Amino acid sequence: MKRSIALLMVFVGMMLVPASALPFGKNKIVYDQFEWKIYHSTHFDVYFYEKERGSLQKVVNLAESAYDDLSRKFNFQVPKKIPLIFYATHSAFEQTNTMLTFIPEGVGAFADPVRNRMVMPVDMPDEELFNLIRHELTHVFEYEILFQGKLGQELRINPPTWLMEGLASFMGEDESTKDRMVLRDAVVSDQIPPITRSGIQGFFAYRFGHAVFRYIVSKYGWDGLRDFIYEYRNTIGSGVEKALKRAFDVTPEEFDTDFRTWLRKQYLPALVSKGEPTEYGRPLNVNEDIRSQELSPAPAPSGDLLASLTTYKEDVDVILFNVPERKFFRNLTRGLPEKYEYVVAQWLTTGPVMGRDVAFSPSGDQIAVFVKKERGRNLLLINALTGAMEKSVPMSVEQQINPTYSPDGRKIAFHAFQGNHADIFVYDIESGSVTNLTNDEFFDAAPVYSPDGKWLVYSSVVNGYAKLFRLDLSNPTRRFQLTTGTSNDIDAYYAPDGKRVFFASDRFTDRNALTAAELLARSAQAAQPEEKTLGTEEENFATYNIYSLNIENGDLLQYTDVVGGCFTPVVFHGEENKEQVVFASYYKFRWRLYRMDADKPLHPAEKTIIASEPVMGTERTNFLPPVEVAIDPEKVEKCCGHKLFVDDVQVNGGVNSDQTFVSRSVIYMSDMLGNRRFIASLDSVSTFSNFDFLYLDLTKRLNWGLRLFDDRTFFLNPQSRTDRPDLAGRRLLYQQTGALGLLSYPFNRYHRVDFGAGYMLRQYNQPFLTINPDTGAQDINFLSARDDFPFLSGTFSGDSARFKEFGPIAGRRYELTTNYLYDRQGGGTLSNDYSVDFRQYLQMTSRSLLAARVSGFYADGNRPNFTYFGGLNTLRGYEFRSFAGDRAAYANFEVRFPLVDYVATPLIGLSQIRGILFTDVGGAYFNGQPFKFYSDGHLQDGAASVGYGISMNLFGLELHWDFAKRTDFKNVDNKTRTTFWIGETF
Repeated sequence: MKRSIALLMVFVGMMLVPASALPFGKNKIVYDQFEWKIYHSTHFDVYFYEKERGSLQKVVNLAESAYDDLSRKFNFQVPKKIPLIFYATHSAFEQTNTMLTFIPEGVGAFADPVRNRMVMPVDMPDEELFNLIRHELTHVFEYEILFQGKLGQELRINPPTWLMEGLASFMGEDESTKDRMVLRDAVVSDQIPPITRSGIQGFFAYRFGHAVFRYIVSKYGWDGLRDFIYEYRNTIGSGVEKALKRAFDVTPEEFDTDFRTWLRKQYLPALVSKGEPTEYGRPLNVNEDIRSQELSPAPAPSGDLLASLTTYKEDVDVILFNVPERKFFRNLTRGLPEKYEYVVAQWLTTGPVMGRDVAFSPSGDQIAVFVKKERGRNLLLINALTGAMEKSVPMSVEQQINPTYSPDGRKIAFHAFQGNHADIFVYDIESGSVTNLTNDEFFDAAPVYSPDGKWLVYSSVVNGYAKLFRLDLSNPTRRFQLTTGTSNDIDAYYAPDGKRVFFASDRFTDRNALTAAELLARSAQAAQPEEKTLGTEEENFATYNIYSLNIENGDLLQYTDVVGGCFTPVVFHGEENKEQVVFASYYKFRWRLYRMDADKPLHPAEKTIIASEPVMGTERTNFLPPVEVAIDPEKVEKCCGHKLFVDDVQVNGGVNSDQTFVSRSVIYMSDMLGNRRFIASLDSVSTFSNFDFLYLDLTKRLNWGLRLFDDRTFFLNPQSRTDRPDLAGRRLLYQQTGALGLLSYPFNRYHRVDFGAGYMLRQYNQPFLTINPDTGAQDINFLSARDDFPFLSGTFSGDSARFKEFGPIAGRRYELTTNYLYDRQGGGTLSNDYSVDFRQYLQMTSRSLLAARVSGFYADGNRPNFTYFGGLNTLRGYEFRSFAGDRAAYANFEVRFPLVDYVATPLIGLSQIRGILFTDVGGAYFNGQPFKFYSDGHLQDGAASVGYGISMNLFGLELHWDFAKRTDFKNVDNKTRTTFWIGETF
């Protein structure tokens, strides 16, 4: 037999050689340079950067005040100093590496149980910042009291969200009128869940939990609250049932009955006297079959169209309503184009502040909104007729909201942060200049121009309450305070006559419940810090409603009196030239827009006094915390050391249909700021163990890293799928050990390039072809070989996929990788290979989709690499890693759909139970080897499978069962092959 040898080479490691250390995923980018310092106060290690030194005194005062308050209420001392990391604005906070995932704008701050570390922005009024610090500090007390500083304890116990966040909200005293609106609405709708119900999540978990602890203190006192917390710790892992019994001698059912009764007594008196929003206006409809949210109305000058924000397509879109018919007219944005991430919409994509998020130009042909774009927000100008994006304006200021056009259409005023101050700014559309209009130390927002363009009305925080101010545009230092008292007055909008200002206010309106003397007494106490955790009758009764103020004679009129809340009124001339008002209202878990006539106030006008003299900035006082400390410059140190701490430990595993066991354990470590990270991956494939160590420096936009790996594993002989019993299941082994350096640069949130260079040593099975001289038939055999070589690699990746709680729902992800291996012995190219991984997700319904993946590999050179696949999540129904070659590709096509949202058992809860229908197809071969993928109406050397699967979430892990049958697209094998595995699907 004459033998012809073709030298081929083993694949260098599917997860090791490519330069990308973190494949796929939108990019977390450090846009700014942070010069970190540490200040050591009595109870905190405060991490700040040099540009924020001016905020250090305030943050330390607030933090020490919060600690003093909470330590007394809990009767507990945290044994170690608490790391507190603060950023000037949310845009800067989003860059933190303490959390590698992207931080949505709706996340105000966080504390983690591993380090007792608090991370937050400080771009809010001082009163709110004090509450935020108390909220996050409560979590630190929770971690120490409940888990006693043990990470494993927290991971094992997994206490309910309502308990952890509700207690933090209660102790932080951070519940506003807007927050109480959500709970009050749940009481009205009879939607208060049992205290033992699993899965109370989201914003409602905060409100429900806050009410639970408010009730406990009202009935059992502070000793009762402490008893419950410590009994929960003592019975941890058993739920709240035993803690309730031991602390209060009640069953969960008895507690629920008493709690609901208490809630009704708190809110039902107000509910009896208040109405639904439909009693005051008629709703504007998008689609009656969809419970969408509509907010932030902005009328066109003609009064026949109205712009607003909506979620009827699930994303936040800008739409137009036909006002006379109160019906949907047109969608101007149609989802999330890649030119921006999302529309900035309070309550929907960001937390609530005040004011409108949409503006209509005086010409009626343009709409202004702010959108999330890379580091911060851009001002987006949209054609009101076509939806075309006419202009996207980046700005040096941050956290912009509340756009509003000047009457001549040449300027747009808005709220934003510059440095430590929240001010009103003006953007000149022609010149592009941005001017700070208020430039003071107070929190200013929600501006609106007067019809004559001479005045600007906005809200500014006074002693913890937002009040209306009027600013003279000819002399911005002349500012007149329009409203006073212990209410929040927001969302101002001028009536067409320029004499009246419509606004939303949470002022107390039940005149029979409190006397005038009591109201005056509460007003006098507003500036003094006090314990408000139990709430008051005034707070329980107060709801946001629509008012108007005549700025010439002081007449105050009320137009609505609702159970939920009414916000963002706009006034315009409608049909028959009558004044009409459109406002947003929250009722029965939904935001909707309502239209009403402006000439139907509920009561005769209340007389108020309009200030005739401007208020000087020196006449206003800032919030003073209970504890003030002197900053000692000697306690400021440079940051930071290289000490690493364990952040997380993850374990995944699976069993293929051929009973091959695979597993991966990953240990994540980082420094205090998360900028330096070490990731240790320990893998097991059958009887082989491997390690992969990765060090990353994420301090700057250009990331760098080092990698060290040792990989020992196997693939199956490609001919083991034939009828040859001597080759069936034959395992071919390889070992590779190497090191490489990494560079990674993100172009933007969606695209990234990665480079790597290193050196590797191998022991592997080298394939060669044999040819039968008589028949010409070819066969593949393998010889044991060793080599070592330097290599270079590069990866370009993109990711525009959008996710829901169960995984990707729309968009695409792709990764293009090339590796170059130098032939150190023979010279030239040892291998030059290319691989592609492309994934597309097409949404069908709100929770179902079509998912497709195409993966390909090609290699050339003196001894080209080859790849392998098969089995788990690649080509299902076939042996693990049984397809190998230097030319290879496979594709997966899936229909994914929901089955059951949640199943509770006495021991565990299973969530996101979903089904899939799939088709897999692929093939692989070596260069020179005969290969015919498809002919004569069926697959030849190609392979495919069809089947179905089920997946679910258990303790945060994705569990998968796949049931596959092999097919050649002409016949389907009767045998069903089953695979169980743990991990994320593509």
